[in-house]
Amino acid sequence: MSKSARLKRIKQDRMKNDEAFRKKEEERKNSSKAVKKFVRSESIWVKLLKFIMVLPFLYSGFFYGGITIIGILKRYIENIDTYVGIVLLICLAAMLLAIILTFKRFYIPGFILSLISVLTYFFITKKYFVDFVTGKVAEDGNINPEYKYMIWFYPILLFLLCSFILLIIDVFRLIKKKRREKEKKDNAPTKSIVD
Repeated sequence: MSKSARLKRIKQDRMKNDEAFRKKEEERKNSSKAVKKFVRSESIWVKLLKFIMVLPFLYSGFFYGGITIIGILKRYIENIDTYVGIVLLICLAAMLLAIILTFKRFYIPGFILSLISVLTYFFITKKYFVDFVTGKVAEDGNINPEYKYMIWFYPILLFLLCSFILLIIDVFRLIKKKRREKEKKDNAPTKSIVD
């Protein structure tokens, strides 16, 4: 093999290696764009709202709601049917699903689910637990403990408020995105009439 043929072959091998390197680099850049799009950073305020949303669920829903459900299902709390405990359990499961949807950035279905579950949970605890227990204690002549039960069960409304604020933020973000796309489409160059 002559020297020129050998040099030509080395040059072709380098070009193939360069093409393979460019393809790999392009694939890496495309994959990093996909990862960045998937991981899309959110503002600190949205993350803070999500964290605040979890706190009332843990305090009012999971802890005190769980105690109430166990009390109803084990018949420690008398005069309340077991179906009330089952409905409360379903509400807590729906709230947990709403939190998962919210953390996965599905704010609209998360808000709808949290609205239904929180309002059902709130009205059931108010009717069957807070009003019943406070009425029973007030008949005995003791001090009305409604504030104590309000502190236990009413913070769940903060969960709904945070979900609503996240929904509003998402709606404004979607409107802004649609406007940007429309402006981009309106300002795009058109094809020539001659062509």
